[in-house]
Amino acid sequence: MHAEKLSDQDDDLERDVDAVIVSCDGDARAAVRALIVQVAYLEREVQYFRVAVSSGFSRQWHHKRWEIETDAGSEDG
Repeated sequence: MHAEKLSDQDDDLERDVDAVIVSCDGDARAAVRALIVQVAYLEREVQYFRVAVSSGFSRQWHHKRWEIETDAGSEDG
């Protein structure tokens, strides 16, 4: 059953990949570019929400996670 679930996820992923490429008129390079632009936008949104969400509300989870992701807590980073 686990293999079937993975297969379904792979099928969904393949459909999503095909949809992105089709939306870019079959240009795989344009599809990759569009996805990179979207990821950059979402990363900016996450940064905005990290600032907007209070430390008390999140119990500082997002601030601690940010330090790990950016190595802000290390002496070299």
